Amino acid sequence: MLYYKIYDALTWKYIEPYVPIDPDALVLDAGGGTGRWAIQMARKGCKVVLVDISEGMLKIACEKVKKEGLQHKITVKEGDITKTGYASETFDMILCEHALFLFKEPDIVVKELKRILKRKARLIISVPNHYVQSLVSLPEKPSLSKIDDSLNILLRKKYGSMTKNGGVKIYTWTPDEFRTMLKRNRLHVEKIVGKGITMPLRISKELFMKKKYTDDLFNKLLKFELALCEKPDALALAGHLQAIAYKP
Repeated sequence: MLYYKIYDALTWKYIEPYVPIDPDALVLDAGGGTGRWAIQMARKGCKVVLVDISEGMLKIACEKVKKEGLQHKITVKEGDITKTGYASETFDMILCEHALFLFKEPDIVVKELKRILKRKARLIISVPNHYVQSLVSLPEKPSLSKIDDSLNILLRKKYGSMTKNGGVKIYTWTPDEFRTMLKRNRLHVEKIVGKGITMPLRISKELFMKKKYTDDLFNKLLKFELALCEKPDALALAGHLQAIAYKP
């Protein structure tokens, strides 16, 4: 789908420059799911440990790693990223992409990831934007009840959900809250970029969920999104926030 392809391109743009190429370097893909990023990072030369709590996702990850012939580079491990069991200062880089939104108490995760990160090494971590989540919960022709629902999400009287019955809550952050959370865990924030501004705030859902689209459309939208990524005052418009931080 167009949205996911652009989202992935933006994400990788701000991961790739920081992935170590040293074959002895060790990277943690925290909450790495089916291995999408672990595989790309391992191709750069480093070793990767993919940790996730979902057996189903890990099974897919193992199949993909085997298919790519990267078993010597990627270790797939079931585990909880709030208590990894690794020694302090083990990893040369840590990626936590699209996983923190599941945690009501994110500081527990960030504290643990910082503990096992080497000094001067980078943590790349992303979260959903609170403002955008409340805005996109409004349908194009909202009823009074839908407006109330969105307002309650904005005021944190209600949470968005991954499931229709509300069983899996989505926790979100404003740009200031995200930066503050990282700083209070004594991480130095180099940069925060916004991912996904044209979609869904401007481009229609029918277009950005298309499976067939031209290369020109993809390239033009990606160029527009990348230009917005470099605008710090545009963060509040982005669907997701991605931080590059390091441990002093």
